[in-house]
Amino acid sequence: MRLPEFDLIQPSSVKEACSFLKEHDGKAAILAGGTALLVALRYRLCKPEVLINLKGITTLDHLTWNERSGLAIGSMTTLETLERSPFVLKEYPSLVQAAQLVAVPPIRKKATVGGNLCQDTRCIYYNQSDLWRSAQEVCFKRGGKVCHAVEKGRRCQSVYQGDLAPVLLSLGAEIKIASANGERVIPLAEFFTGRGERPNILKPDEILIEVQIPPSGQGASGAYEKLRVREGMEFPMVGVAVMVKKEIHGKIEQAKLVLGAIGSSPIEVSHAKPLLEGKKPTEDLLQSISKEAMDRVHPVENLAMNANYRRKMVGVLVKRALRRALTMAA
Repeated sequence: MRLPEFDLIQPSSVKEACSFLKEHDGKAAILAGGTALLVALRYRLCKPEVLINLKGITTLDHLTWNERSGLAIGSMTTLETLERSPFVLKEYPSLVQAAQLVAVPPIRKKATVGGNLCQDTRCIYYNQSDLWRSAQEVCFKRGGKVCHAVEKGRRCQSVYQGDLAPVLLSLGAEIKIASANGERVIPLAEFFTGRGERPNILKPDEILIEVQIPPSGQGASGAYEKLRVREGMEFPMVGVAVMVKKEIHGKIEQAKLVLGAIGSSPIEVSHAKPLLEGKKPTEDLLQSISKEAMDRVHPVENLAMNANYRRKMVGVLVKRALRRALTMAA
Protein backbone atom coordinates (compact mmCIF):
# COMPACT_ATOMS: atom_id res chain seq x y z
CA MET A 1 0.00 0.00 0.00
CA ARG A 2 1.33 3.39 -0.98
CA LEU A 3 1.71 6.30 1.38
CA PRO A 4 -0.83 9.11 0.94
CA GLU A 5 0.35 12.51 -0.22
CA PHE A 6 1.49 14.96 2.45
CA ASP A 7 3.82 17.92 2.94
CA LEU A 8 6.93 17.44 5.10
CA ILE A 9 8.17 20.19 7.44
CA GLN A 10 11.46 19.96 9.34
CA PRO A 11 11.59 22.49 12.19
CA SER A 12 14.87 23.26 13.97
CA SER A 13 13.42 23.92 17.43
CA VAL A 14 10.56 22.80 19.67
CA LYS A 15 9.05 26.29 19.57
CA GLU A 16 9.04 26.23 15.78
CA ALA A 17 7.48 22.75 15.71
CA CYS A 18 4.67 23.84 18.06
CA SER A 19 4.10 26.91 15.91
CA PHE A 20 3.67 24.72 12.82
CA LEU A 21 1.28 22.44 14.72
CA LYS A 22 -0.82 25.42 15.78
CA GLU A 23 -0.81 26.82 12.25
CA HIS A 24 -2.15 23.57 10.76
CA ASP A 25 -4.64 23.07 13.63
CA GLY A 26 -5.25 19.32 13.80
CA LYS A 27 -4.27 18.60 10.19
CA ALA A 28 -0.64 17.79 11.04
CA ALA A 29 1.03 14.73 12.58
CA ILE A 30 4.33 14.37 14.42
CA LEU A 31 7.03 12.24 12.80
CA ALA A 32 9.49 10.88 15.38
CA GLY A 33 10.88 7.40 14.60
CA GLY A 34 8.05 6.70 12.15
CA THR A 35 7.82 2.99 13.03
CA ALA A 36 4.12 3.25 13.91
CA LEU A 37 3.10 6.34 11.95
CA LEU A 38 4.16 5.03 8.52
CA VAL A 39 2.10 1.86 9.03
CA ALA A 40 -0.90 3.96 10.08
CA LEU A 41 -0.49 6.12 6.97
CA ARG A 42 -0.38 3.09 4.67
CA TYR A 43 -3.54 1.71 6.25
CA ARG A 44 -5.16 5.17 6.07
CA LEU A 45 -5.74 5.09 9.84
CA CYS A 46 -4.75 8.74 9.80
CA LYS A 47 -4.66 11.20 6.91
CA PRO A 48 -2.64 14.29 7.88
CA GLU A 49 -1.98 16.98 5.33
CA VAL A 50 1.39 17.74 6.94
CA LEU A 51 4.07 15.71 8.73
CA ILE A 52 6.32 17.63 11.14
CA ASN A 53 9.66 15.84 11.42
CA LEU A 54 11.34 16.19 14.85
CA LYS A 55 14.61 14.50 13.87
CA GLY A 56 16.38 17.81 13.35
CA ILE A 57 15.71 18.98 16.93
CA THR A 58 18.84 17.66 18.64
CA THR A 59 17.83 18.95 22.09
CA LEU A 60 15.16 16.24 22.27
CA ASP A 61 17.74 13.44 22.14
CA HIS A 62 19.37 13.18 25.58
CA LEU A 63 19.80 11.14 28.76
CA THR A 64 20.61 13.44 31.70
CA TRP A 65 21.13 12.43 35.34
CA ASN A 66 20.82 14.61 38.44
CA GLU A 67 21.23 13.18 41.95
CA ARG A 68 18.27 15.18 43.28
CA SER A 69 15.82 15.15 40.37
CA GLY A 70 16.76 11.81 38.78
CA LEU A 71 16.86 10.88 35.11
CA ALA A 72 15.62 13.06 32.24
CA ILE A 73 15.01 11.35 28.89
CA GLY A 74 14.42 13.38 25.75
CA SER A 75 11.43 12.25 23.74
CA MET A 76 13.56 11.64 20.62
CA THR A 77 15.92 9.29 22.48
CA THR A 78 15.76 5.93 20.72
CA LEU A 79 14.91 2.67 22.43
CA GLU A 80 18.31 1.37 21.32
CA THR A 81 20.03 4.18 23.26
CA LEU A 82 17.88 3.39 26.29
CA GLU A 83 18.58 -0.34 26.30
CA ARG A 84 22.33 0.12 25.79
CA SER A 85 22.82 2.62 28.62
CA PRO A 86 24.80 1.02 31.50
CA PHE A 87 23.55 3.74 33.84
CA VAL A 88 19.87 3.16 33.07
CA LEU A 89 20.42 -0.59 33.49
CA LYS A 90 21.93 -0.01 36.93
CA GLU A 91 19.36 2.48 38.21
CA TYR A 92 16.19 1.43 36.37
CA PRO A 93 16.59 -2.19 35.18
CA SER A 94 12.87 -2.64 34.47
CA LEU A 95 13.01 0.23 31.93
CA VAL A 96 15.81 -1.51 30.04
CA GLN A 97 13.87 -4.80 30.18
CA ALA A 98 10.84 -3.13 28.63
CA ALA A 99 12.89 -1.43 25.90
CA GLN A 100 14.58 -4.72 24.99
CA LEU A 101 11.20 -6.40 24.54
CA VAL A 102 9.93 -3.89 21.97
CA ALA A 103 9.91 -5.42 18.47
CA VAL A 104 13.38 -6.20 17.03
CA PRO A 105 16.75 -4.33 16.97
CA PRO A 106 16.26 -2.54 13.60
CA ILE A 107 12.98 -1.06 14.87
CA ARG A 108 14.46 -0.11 18.26
CA LYS A 109 17.19 1.74 16.38
CA LYS A 110 14.51 4.08 14.96
CA ALA A 111 11.66 3.98 17.51
CA THR A 112 11.70 6.74 20.13
CA VAL A 113 10.68 7.01 23.78
CA GLY A 114 8.14 9.73 22.99
CA GLY A 115 6.69 7.75 20.10
CA ASN A 116 6.25 4.67 22.26
CA LEU A 117 4.37 6.67 24.91
CA CYS A 118 2.20 8.51 22.38
CA GLN A 119 1.23 5.53 20.25
CA ASP A 120 -2.41 5.03 19.36
CA THR A 121 -4.69 2.36 20.81
CA ARG A 122 -5.24 -0.81 18.80
CA CYS A 123 -8.10 -3.18 17.96
CA ILE A 124 -8.42 -6.04 15.44
CA TYR A 125 -11.58 -4.36 14.10
CA TYR A 126 -9.76 -1.06 13.54
CA ASN A 127 -6.15 -1.88 12.60
CA GLN A 128 -7.06 -3.20 9.17
CA SER A 129 -6.82 -1.90 5.63
CA ASP A 130 -9.05 0.91 4.41
CA LEU A 131 -10.87 -1.55 2.13
CA TRP A 132 -11.55 -3.98 5.01
CA ARG A 133 -12.88 -1.22 7.27
CA SER A 134 -15.14 0.13 4.54
CA ALA A 135 -17.18 -3.07 4.72
CA GLN A 136 -17.88 -2.54 8.45
CA GLU A 137 -20.20 -0.16 10.23
CA VAL A 138 -18.27 2.91 11.42
CA CYS A 139 -17.05 2.30 15.00
CA PHE A 140 -16.41 4.71 17.89
CA LYS A 141 -12.73 4.91 16.99
CA ARG A 142 -13.66 6.24 13.53
CA GLY A 143 -16.32 8.63 14.81
CA GLY A 144 -19.29 6.23 14.69
CA LYS A 145 -21.63 4.88 17.38
CA VAL A 146 -20.84 1.19 17.59
CA CYS A 147 -18.14 -1.05 19.10
CA HIS A 148 -17.51 -4.23 17.12
CA ALA A 149 -15.65 -5.83 20.05
CA VAL A 150 -18.42 -5.41 22.65
CA GLU A 151 -22.04 -5.86 21.65
CA LYS A 152 -24.05 -2.79 22.66
CA GLY A 153 -20.84 -1.20 23.96
CA ARG A 154 -21.09 2.49 24.80
CA ARG A 155 -17.47 3.48 24.25
CA CYS A 156 -14.36 2.56 22.27
CA GLN A 157 -12.65 -0.52 23.74
CA SER A 158 -9.42 -0.32 21.71
CA VAL A 159 -6.33 -1.23 23.75
CA TYR A 160 -3.23 0.79 24.62
CA GLN A 161 -0.27 -1.54 24.00
CA GLY A 162 2.80 0.55 24.80
CA ASP A 163 5.62 -1.22 26.66
CA LEU A 164 7.33 1.74 28.33
CA ALA A 165 4.28 3.38 29.93
CA PRO A 166 3.56 0.70 32.61
CA VAL A 167 7.22 0.72 33.70
CA LEU A 168 7.46 4.51 33.78
CA LEU A 169 4.23 4.70 35.79
CA SER A 170 5.60 2.19 38.30
CA LEU A 171 8.69 4.42 38.66
CA GLY A 172 6.59 7.54 39.34
CA ALA A 173 7.61 9.33 36.14
CA GLU A 174 6.49 12.78 35.04
CA ILE A 175 6.47 14.20 31.53
CA LYS A 176 7.19 17.64 30.09
CA ILE A 177 4.83 18.91 27.39
CA ALA A 178 5.58 21.88 25.13
CA SER A 179 3.08 24.01 23.23
CA ALA A 180 2.99 27.33 21.43
CA ASN A 181 2.22 28.92 24.83
CA GLY A 182 5.09 27.38 26.82
CA GLU A 183 5.88 24.22 28.78
CA ARG A 184 4.24 22.25 31.59
CA VAL A 185 5.13 19.19 33.65
CA ILE A 186 2.51 16.66 34.71
CA PRO A 187 2.53 13.16 36.25
CA LEU A 188 2.55 10.51 33.53
CA ALA A 189 -0.58 9.04 35.13
CA GLU A 190 -2.48 12.17 34.02
CA PHE A 191 -1.33 11.80 30.41
CA PHE A 192 -3.68 8.92 29.57
CA THR A 193 -7.40 9.50 29.15
CA GLY A 194 -8.65 5.91 29.33
CA ARG A 195 -10.60 6.58 26.12
CA GLY A 196 -9.82 4.31 23.20
CA GLU A 197 -10.63 6.87 20.53
CA ARG A 198 -8.31 9.50 22.09
CA PRO A 199 -5.74 7.81 24.35
CA ASN A 200 -3.81 10.87 25.60
CA ILE A 201 -4.40 14.49 26.53
CA LEU A 202 -2.11 16.12 23.94
CA LYS A 203 -3.75 19.07 22.19
CA PRO A 204 -3.18 19.71 18.46
CA ASP A 205 -0.31 22.15 19.15
CA GLU A 206 1.40 20.14 21.92
CA ILE A 207 4.46 17.86 21.88
CA LEU A 208 5.75 15.52 24.56
CA ILE A 209 9.40 16.57 24.87
CA GLU A 210 10.81 14.88 27.99
CA VAL A 211 10.28 12.09 30.53
CA GLN A 212 11.49 12.68 34.09
CA ILE A 213 12.06 9.77 36.49
CA PRO A 214 12.84 10.38 40.19
CA PRO A 215 15.75 8.52 41.84
CA SER A 216 14.76 5.01 42.91
CA GLY A 217 16.77 4.97 46.11
CA GLN A 218 18.64 2.18 47.86
CA GLY A 219 16.83 -1.15 48.14
CA ALA A 220 14.54 -0.45 45.19
CA SER A 221 14.20 -2.43 42.01
CA GLY A 222 11.66 -3.22 39.33
CA ALA A 223 10.76 -5.81 36.72
CA TYR A 224 8.73 -6.02 33.54
CA GLU A 225 7.04 -9.10 32.10
CA LYS A 226 5.35 -9.31 28.71
CA LEU A 227 2.99 -11.75 27.05
CA ARG A 228 3.06 -11.77 23.24
CA VAL A 229 2.08 -14.02 20.38
CA ARG A 230 5.65 -14.32 19.02
CA GLU A 231 9.00 -13.56 20.59
CA GLY A 232 9.65 -10.65 18.23
CA MET A 233 7.72 -7.99 16.30
CA GLU A 234 4.73 -8.15 18.63
CA PHE A 235 2.82 -5.68 20.76
CA PRO A 236 2.11 -6.92 24.31
CA MET A 237 -1.04 -8.93 24.90
CA VAL A 238 -0.37 -8.29 28.60
CA GLY A 239 2.36 -6.21 30.21
CA VAL A 240 3.17 -6.22 33.94
CA ALA A 241 5.46 -3.63 35.57
CA VAL A 242 6.46 -3.86 39.23
CA MET A 243 8.48 -1.56 41.48
CA VAL A 244 9.37 -2.65 45.03
CA LYS A 245 11.59 -1.20 47.72
CA LYS A 246 12.77 -3.35 50.63
CA GLU A 247 13.93 -2.15 54.01
CA ILE A 248 17.01 -3.56 55.72
CA HIS A 249 15.06 -6.25 57.60
CA GLY A 250 13.49 -7.62 54.43
CA LYS A 251 10.00 -6.12 54.66
CA ILE A 252 8.50 -4.40 51.63
CA GLU A 253 8.65 -0.65 52.23
CA GLN A 254 7.12 0.53 48.94
CA ALA A 255 5.37 -1.26 46.10
CA LYS A 256 3.62 -0.39 42.86
CA LEU A 257 2.01 -2.67 40.29
CA VAL A 258 0.90 -1.47 36.85
CA LEU A 259 -0.73 -3.50 34.07
CA GLY A 260 -0.54 -2.74 30.36
CA ALA A 261 -2.45 -3.96 27.27
CA ILE A 262 -5.54 -4.69 29.37
CA GLY A 263 -7.60 -1.58 28.62
CA SER A 264 -7.47 1.76 26.84
CA SER A 265 -4.75 2.99 29.22
CA PRO A 266 -2.27 1.41 31.65
CA ILE A 267 -3.92 0.33 34.90
CA GLU A 268 -2.42 0.60 38.38
CA VAL A 269 -3.55 -2.18 40.72
CA SER A 270 -4.00 0.16 43.69
CA HIS A 271 -5.21 -2.60 46.03
CA ALA A 272 -1.83 -4.34 45.72
CA LYS A 273 -0.04 -1.50 47.54
CA PRO A 274 -1.59 -1.98 51.02
CA LEU A 275 -1.40 -5.75 50.65
CA LEU A 276 2.35 -5.66 50.02
CA GLU A 277 3.73 -2.78 52.05
CA GLY A 278 4.92 -3.63 55.54
CA LYS A 279 4.95 -7.36 54.79
CA LYS A 280 7.75 -9.84 54.32
CA PRO A 281 7.52 -11.48 50.89
CA THR A 282 6.21 -15.05 51.02
CA GLU A 283 4.80 -17.39 48.40
CA ASP A 284 1.32 -16.99 49.92
CA LEU A 285 1.62 -13.20 49.69
CA LEU A 286 2.66 -13.36 46.04
CA GLN A 287 -0.23 -15.70 45.31
CA SER A 288 -2.74 -13.33 46.93
CA ILE A 289 -1.44 -10.36 44.92
CA SER A 290 -1.57 -12.47 41.77
CA LYS A 291 -5.21 -13.33 42.43
CA GLU A 292 -6.04 -9.70 43.30
CA ALA A 293 -4.66 -8.49 39.98
CA MET A 294 -6.39 -11.22 37.98
CA ASP A 295 -9.76 -10.56 39.66
CA ARG A 296 -9.64 -6.87 38.78
CA VAL A 297 -9.00 -7.12 35.04
CA HIS A 298 -11.57 -7.80 32.35
CA PRO A 299 -9.85 -7.92 28.94
CA VAL A 300 -11.98 -7.49 25.84
CA GLU A 301 -11.90 -9.93 22.91
CA ASN A 302 -10.38 -7.43 20.48
CA LEU A 303 -6.73 -8.49 20.28
CA ALA A 304 -5.10 -11.46 18.58
CA MET A 305 -5.29 -13.64 21.70
CA ASN A 306 -8.13 -15.14 23.76
CA ALA A 307 -9.32 -12.71 26.45
CA ASN A 308 -9.74 -15.38 29.15
CA TYR A 309 -6.21 -16.61 28.56
CA ARG A 310 -4.87 -13.06 28.78
CA ARG A 311 -6.69 -12.61 32.10
CA LYS A 312 -5.18 -15.79 33.54
CA MET A 313 -1.73 -14.77 32.35
CA VAL A 314 -2.05 -11.50 34.27
CA GLY A 315 -1.86 -13.54 37.48
CA VAL A 316 1.10 -15.57 36.22
CA LEU A 317 3.10 -12.54 35.08
CA VAL A 318 2.36 -10.54 38.24
CA LYS A 319 3.82 -13.29 40.39
CA ARG A 320 6.80 -13.67 38.06
CA ALA A 321 7.54 -9.93 38.00
CA LEU A 322 7.21 -9.57 41.77
CA ARG A 323 9.50 -12.50 42.42
CA ARG A 324 12.16 -11.08 40.09
CA ALA A 325 11.92 -7.52 41.46
CA LEU A 326 12.13 -8.71 45.06
CA THR A 327 15.20 -10.80 44.27
CA MET A 328 16.99 -7.85 42.65
CA ALA A 329 16.00 -5.52 45.52
CA ALA A 330 17.54 -7.80 48.14
